[in-house]
Amino acid sequence: MSETFNGEIAAQSAPTIENIESAVQRCYARAARRTEPSLCCPTQYDSRFIEMLPPEIIEKDYGCGDPSPYVKEGETVVDLESGAGKSCYILSQKVGGTGRVIGVDFTDEMLVLARILEIRARACDGCDNVSKASSYLEASLDSR
Repeated sequence: MSETFNGEIAAQSAPTIENIESAVQRCYARAARRTEPSLCCPTQYDSRFIEMLPPEIIEKDYGCGDPSPYVKEGETVVDLESGAGKSCYILSQKVGGTGRVIGVDFTDEMLVLARILEIRARACDGCDNVSKASSYLEASLDSR
């Protein structure tokens, strides 16, 4: 986790959910503007799926694992906190033309970046079945 993110939380005498969410939003908004290596989790991906992706998608990947081994052709997949979209474009190649991938993120700056990079990623064979959405994932838990 980024030093700035940890520092923001540690500086609060009694962190609240709202303060933590705000710190996370600020942290990932910065990461959308410039690469934040401290947010990256080392993950090995099948090189067949990443070799055609734009470098900025790979550089701004803040994911925590590779879900592609669990996905089959024709499936619909939702990628929660999808960021710049690396997993989305890997998964889109796995689900193929009959499948669909929906990337969801709650950081506006990440969604803007993902939409900009989407144009470049569509040049990747099989990456035209991805859509992006903004959502506050925890909101569905609040309604229970």
